[in-house]
Parts: sequence; structure tokens; C-alpha cells
Amino acid sequence: MHPMKHGHGVGHDSLLFTGINLRAMVSPIEAAIIGVLQGLLEWLPVSSEGNLTLFLVSVLGLDPSETLGLAVFLHLGTGLAALAYYRQESWGIIAGATERNRDMRLRLFVITGLTGAVGLPIYIYLNVSTAIGEALLALTGLALIATGLMQKRRDVAGERDASSLSWPETLALGVLQGLAIIPGLSRSGITTSAMLLRGLRSEEAFNLSFLMSIPASFAAGFGLILIDGFQVTAGAVIAVVVSAVVGYASIAALIGYAEKTSFWKICVVLGTLALLAGVPTLLF
Repeated sequence: MHPMKHGHGVGHDSLLFTGINLRAMVSPIEAAIIGVLQGLLEWLPVSSEGNLTLFLVSVLGLDPSETLGLAVFLHLGTGLAALAYYRQESWGIIAGATERNRDMRLRLFVITGLTGAVGLPIYIYLNVSTAIGEALLALTGLALIATGLMQKRRDVAGERDASSLSWPETLALGVLQGLAIIPGLSRSGITTSAMLLRGLRSEEAFNLSFLMSIPASFAAGFGLILIDGFQVTAGAVIAVVVSAVVGYASIAALIGYAEKTSFWKICVVLGTLALLAGVPTLLF
């Protein structure tokens, strides 16, 4: 996820603008398709916002200045999906039912704060090239593939759970999530990869990455309305609802895959997807 990143064109330099006035520019069917794409792409190690904007501009012929706001707003849908999927765990964390819940609540609070502290200055002050994000994602993909192949030879998998994360590792996750504002860099891809490379079990890495997405998604969606004046349209609402439904189903499928598949295969699959993430941008 790349919170509130705006651009003059897809696959090129990002450029700030304010006062988004999104017209009712998509039909209900198009809005539903957009929601399906967001719900599927959000959890994969690809730039959901970048690829969605590419689809809106290249396929539907919409203007980037109108579509980028919608791409960010749709994170409310996948944020709701994650909140619904992790409803019991989320409530336990909010209520601080156990010592582990209270520890995770503090970690998520710190991670979210660091995400804003790192991402907001980049958003406000820098005109960051998409090539930077794609290069970082490609390096992440190569590291994951190499890790997976090495793990196959050793026949061992990550054994750590989220509660074993040190505070330096926790702070690093907040910084990495904030860096996902860079065009072409996937939030879920970079955070999940970091945890896999640090030896967390695959399902633990996915779970924590998705939990981290909940406050970040709501902050991005509502921040867009409050700061940039995004106007919610019927099409945007349809897309958010569809993305929430599809996102909920795709989380379940991905977690199920993580629980049943060998660790090295997960690393290779995620690494390959990360490497391929920049292909659509290069083609267009």
C-alpha cells in the first residue's frame, strides 16, 4: 500500500496535488471490477495501488489525477476485510485481554506511528521515482527466492512467532511500512518478506502483516478525505464494498496456502511475484 501517493502519470515520478474531486466516473460494473482487483492485489507482494491505477488509466482510460485518489480510498475496503477476518484477535488487542494482547497493541501503535512519521515526509516533500520502488521490490524478490532455495536444501522453515520479535525488528517494520509510499513498492510484500527473512513462520508473517494493514489502511482512507478533500461517490462505495468481500476471501485463501505449503515454496512464489510486479509498468 502506498498511502496518498499521487502522480502525473503511471510508472513515472510521483507528484503532489490536493483537492481531489473524483466524479462519478465509473459504472457499477467497472467499480465492481476495480474492487475485485483491489481485494486480490492488496495481500500479494505487488504494488496494489500502482497496478490498480495502471488498470484505471490504461484499460478504462481515466485520468491519473482522478484515479489515484480512488486507488488510495479503496484501502478502506481491504482494511475492513482484515478487521473482519481478524475480528477476535483485533478485539482482544484493543481490549488488552492478555499480556500478549497488550504487547501487540503497543507494537501496532508504535508501528503505525512510525509508518506515518516515515511516510508523510516522503509524501509531502519528495518526488520519488517509480524505478526506485521497483528496484527495491526486485531486490526483495531475489532475496526471497535465494532464501527459499537455501531453505529447500536445509529442509527447515522459520520457527519464530510474532511475539518473539525484538523491539528493533518491530521498529524496522514500522519504517518499512512507511517506505511503502514509494511508487512501485508493495507494503505487504516488503513487510512479509522482512519477517520471513528474519525466521518467522509463514503464517505468522502473513498474520502480522495483515494486522499491520488495518490501522494503516484506515489512516490512509480517512486521511485522503480529510486532507485532500476526496469526495465519496456511489462508484467508490461499490468498489470499497466489493474489495472488502473479495479481500476477506483472499486473506483466507492465502493463510490456508501458507499453513499447508512448504516454507521454501512460499518464499520462491512470493519472490517471483515481486520480480514480476514491475512488468506491467514496463510494458506501458
